[in-house]
Formats: sequence, structure tokens, C-alpha cells
Amino acid sequence: MRKFLAVTAKTVLAVLSLAGIGLFVFAGWLVWHYEYGIGLPTQAQLAAISPTGPACRTDSKQAIMPLATIPPLLRDAAIAYEQPDFYEAWSLNPVVVIASALITGRRPGAGGLTQSVGRCLLSLSPGLNRQIDPIASILFMQRVTHSLPRDRILEIYLNESYLGRGAYGVAAGAEAYFGKPLAELDVDEIAFLLLRARLPYPSRYFDTRSRDYVIDRMQTAGLIDEAQAAAAKGRPLPLTDMPGAQSQPINP
Repeated sequence: MRKFLAVTAKTVLAVLSLAGIGLFVFAGWLVWHYEYGIGLPTQAQLAAISPTGPACRTDSKQAIMPLATIPPLLRDAAIAYEQPDFYEAWSLNPVVVIASALITGRRPGAGGLTQSVGRCLLSLSPGLNRQIDPIASILFMQRVTHSLPRDRILEIYLNESYLGRGAYGVAAGAEAYFGKPLAELDVDEIAFLLLRARLPYPSRYFDTRSRDYVIDRMQTAGLIDEAQAAAAKGRPLPLTDMPGAQSQPINP
């Protein structure tokens, strides 16, 4: 009996040892694959991004607006709508996020601002397929948050998101849709531009309900009061003559 137990114990230890070696090799392959194999922009490339110029676009005709010159309401509204914990969650824990995705069955993803800027920064690797897998996306978002200050990420988002009508960034969007500078935008116009950053084509899932959802997020965050929210919701949407602009519901 003792001999049998001894043999069994040795067998179990051997199997566990082989499994451990296998996991170690697999972990090493994963690190290599996501660090070098698929060609994601490196931390060095991200760190080399100009602190003042365009980060993703090659078009240098449009000046980048420093974050400090963008109206506080617009900056805060972008955070309230896209990623409320933008400044609090300083880094992403890929192990936790991926494990959560496996347990819940939901596709892992980063917060809106970081995720949008991450997609933009993938352009630093021209040959890379933009449809990267979820694990690569999470790991790259972590790389972005470790390489760039949060203010710079927000600045890139507000300056380089595509808003339709050939406009990149909120300053160009304000001129394209309202013919006015950012400082003169009303609450509903700010909500409109932020929605455009997520849904640049109004023919798909764009109506007053979607804009009003952004306004609600602004009110919930304490950026505007109830009267301001009601007044903003009472104004008509721009571009209601475009096909589908009032016809499609949104599921925020």
C-alpha cells in the first residue's frame, strides 16, 4: 500500500511539474506574442510622441489645442460621458480584466477615452491590423496608461477624435457644425460634439435621445443643474435634415 501511495505521489508530482513547465512556456510565448509578435506600438514609441503636436494624425495643418485652453465644461463632460473614473483608475490590471471577461463572458475592454486614444495610437504601427484581439487590446491600453500622462490622453482624445464632416477634434467640430469657437458652445452643442466623437455618422443610432443621454451624464456628474439640462434638451438637434438623424434609437 505504501509503495502504491509513493508511486502515486511521484506520478502526481511529475504531472504537476510538467504542467508547470507547460504553463511557464505558454506564459513566455504569450509575453513574446503580445510584446513583439503582433507588432503593437512599443512603450518607447508611445513615450516618443510629441507632447504638443499631433499624436496619431499626419496632417499638421490643424493646430492642436492645449488641454488648458479647452473649456472646463467640455473637458469634464467628455470624462463624465466616456470614462467617469478616468483620473482615478490610474492603470488597468489586465489579469483582473481578462479574468472578469472569462467569468462573465463579456469582451474585455478599457474605458472610452483610453480605448479611443488607443485605437488612434495603433496608427504608430502602419502594418498592424487594427482589429486586434481583446487581450492585445487590454495590454495595449495598459501600455498607453503607463506611457502617457492622463492629461495628454484626454488632450489627444479632444483634438484627434473624428467628428464627421471632415472634422478632427472638438475645435474643428465646433466650427463645422455651429460656426463658433469652443468657448461659445452651449450645453446641448457640447453634448452633440461628444456624441459625434463616438458616433461620427448620424445615420446610425443618432437622435435626440442619444444626445439627451449625454446631457443626463453631465447633470449626474454635477456639471450642470436641472434647469440647464432641461433647456439643453429642449433645443433641436443640428443636421436633422440628414437621413436617419431622428429615426434611430440608441442603447447607451
